[in-house]
Amino acid sequence: MKKLIALVTGASLLSTLSAVVLAHHSFAMFDQTTKVEVAGVVSSVQWTNPHVWIEVDVPQDDGTAVTWGVEFTSVVHLTRRGMTRDLVKVGDHVTFSMSPYADGSPGGRFFWVQLADGSYYCDVGAAQRICQERNQ
Repeated sequence: MKKLIALVTGASLLSTLSAVVLAHHSFAMFDQTTKVEVAGVVSSVQWTNPHVWIEVDVPQDDGTAVTWGVEFTSVVHLTRRGMTRDLVKVGDHVTFSMSPYADGSPGGRFFWVQLADGSYYCDVGAAQRICQERNQ
């Protein structure tokens, strides 16, 4: 009986942890069918786990700026792909392409960035074609 209780408890714990992991890695908050581009000045770089964040102040027609939050993957993943902490710096003028938030909030999931020097850094998958074409 003790073995059965331990087995049921273990299975319950594993299923609960699996749900937490899957919920954390959901892309439901982003409109994956759309890409938007925004250009502005980097106001914040948060080189932290579990996700790197860059905030960009995007100028509006009325002279004000709206801060867009761009979510990246983890520091480890980005570092393995050649991104460094100082690739994007506060004060840099950049252009981002991203999958926007589904609720219309200013921000989204990183697709590619045109850096201050004109070169591109791209996410994995389809974005890599953009880097190959534009970084020649």
